[in-house]
Amino acid sequence: MAGARWTLGGGVLLMVIVLLVAGACTFEKRAENATEEETVEVEGEEIREAEEVVLPAAPEEAALGTLRAFQEAMAVGDLSLALALVDRDATLVDDLVPDAAEAASRGEVLLELRSVLAQGLAVEEESRDVSFPGGIAVVVSSLVLRASDEEAPDSVREMDGRRLHETAILVSTDDGWRIRHLHRSFVPVPS
Repeated sequence: MAGARWTLGGGVLLMVIVLLVAGACTFEKRAENATEEETVEVEGEEIREAEEVVLPAAPEEAALGTLRAFQEAMAVGDLSLALALVDRDATLVDDLVPDAAEAASRGEVLLELRSVLAQGLAVEEESRDVSFPGGIAVVVSSLVLRASDEEAPDSVREMDGRRLHETAILVSTDDGWRIRHLHRSFVPVPS
């Protein structure tokens, strides 16, 4: 019987603590679909809050948004975001990473690709075609490489102007579109 009273008393005590903590918290109402970045000052330090993401209505925009977010993440070196946008069962084949073995993990391929990009190589889109056969997104792109850093090694500067053909297959998941297959290959240079 004493155990039952303690449990009841413990529940009341827990409820009082929850109410005190909730009373000390303040909630800020935000505008619907806010997209601007906000800055909050906390004890002399500015903390940037993440922008609220407005999900595109059209599947094409959503699939392209995932692919572009992946490309931007790779360009700036955010490998955790890039990996999060790649499906667990994805295959990645990229001529920019010639030493990556076929059996290499997704993370290893992305790490090698980031290493190449970090040497001063930028990838620019020339054209893109999107289709949705059977509920998947197929994105076929023509890309051009640019040596973005004057101090880039010769191996990177030699790739300046080279073209790549990219095929990406994305699948819709509960977490949004994810890259299931990404294949980039150099367009042959005419002789």
